[in-house]
Amino acid sequence: MSVLWQRVRAWPGSMPGGSVGIRLAVMAMIDAVGTGAFLAVSVPFITRSVRLSEGSLGLGLTLSAAIALGTAIPIGILADRIGPKKVLVGVSLWRCACFVVYPFVQNLWQFLTVVCLLGLVDKAAAPMEQALVGQATATDDRVRVVAILRSLRNVGFTVGALLGGIGLLIDSRAGYSAILLVNAASFAVLATLASRLPVLSAPAKSLRRRFSVSVLRDGSFLSFTGINAVLTMHMTLLSIGIPLWIVGHTAVSSALISPLVAVNTVLAVALQVRASRDTDTIAGAARALVRAGICLAVCCLLLVAAPKLPVVLAVGVLLLAMVALTGGELFQSAGGWGGSYLLAVPGEEGVYLSVFWLGVAVQQIAAPVLVSVVVTSGTTGWAVLAALFAVCGLAAPLIGRWAQAQADNRTPADPSLAEAT
Repeated sequence: MSVLWQRVRAWPGSMPGGSVGIRLAVMAMIDAVGTGAFLAVSVPFITRSVRLSEGSLGLGLTLSAAIALGTAIPIGILADRIGPKKVLVGVSLWRCACFVVYPFVQNLWQFLTVVCLLGLVDKAAAPMEQALVGQATATDDRVRVVAILRSLRNVGFTVGALLGGIGLLIDSRAGYSAILLVNAASFAVLATLASRLPVLSAPAKSLRRRFSVSVLRDGSFLSFTGINAVLTMHMTLLSIGIPLWIVGHTAVSSALISPLVAVNTVLAVALQVRASRDTDTIAGAARALVRAGICLAVCCLLLVAAPKLPVVLAVGVLLLAMVALTGGELFQSAGGWGGSYLLAVPGEEGVYLSVFWLGVAVQQIAAPVLVSVVVTSGTTGWAVLAALFAVCGLAAPLIGRWAQAQADNRTPADPSLAEAT
């Protein structure tokens, strides 16, 4: 914590983006604290206070996710017409209103209504925030800024979870409602700060007269989005795969899971900015994804070895696996950010980044099933998954060269580019 505090104190002179970067950092922290607090109490509130079944909870979350997948691209197109700042402000106010209503939910239909309304904008916030960073900071700073924001979000989620723990200790509807309203307030503050954020560039006026879904015909970008989505499975490995493997297939105590997650969090906070270096070019972003694929493949192979070892050695191997997983997480994040910025067509960043994050959302839905199959299959499953990670990582440079060739062929005579400049 002392190291983090020293960095915070040094930000006014060293934070990429200067004062704008600091504002973005404050926004990220506020958002993460509110979300972390909500996540801590969301399930107990629905199951204990509203008294809905786990099946009803799952139904609501599934419907919300389906709606979110359907609205991501339209919201991205809207951002290219009016700018990501206005869209982020609107999304934040919408979420604020929903969480103000959330504590008053009394039955299944009210719950479904609220979560479906939240689903309308659920997958829009992340791409809008990334697009806003791209407009508010210089090109050379944007990946570093996003890296710092991610580190701060990890800290914010932890602080928020501790705040949500207060609601869990109170364990009453009033306590849960207070936490939900804190989350609503965080979105109101976020909207206010976003509305006052200066931007360096704005959407071209000509874009207001047309919609574009050319991203759906951009093979190189869709391929990049696909391999990035596969590599983001590190999130599911952390939350589901490794815990299931430890509990069901090793002699190691399940008590080790929490310390391993803590190692991941600390390393992610400390090393994310360093991992993002040299990812401000297509070649650099591709190299980061190669490293991500290799790290995740090594993680899978180390997990295979753990059940065959004595407990002490198994603990050491699992620790190494977590370090490798964290390396994959850091390099995937950095390479994904850099590549998504660089491969987006100028003037269409909103819809391109929405599609990019849509790939992550699809992975979040499909990966739990896939990882569960891997754990059940044992050594064979982990070996196949390791190969998948390695192939996706090694494919990144080829896709990068493909995208670069497409960008080089895109001349100012192209009407779409001429309108965007």
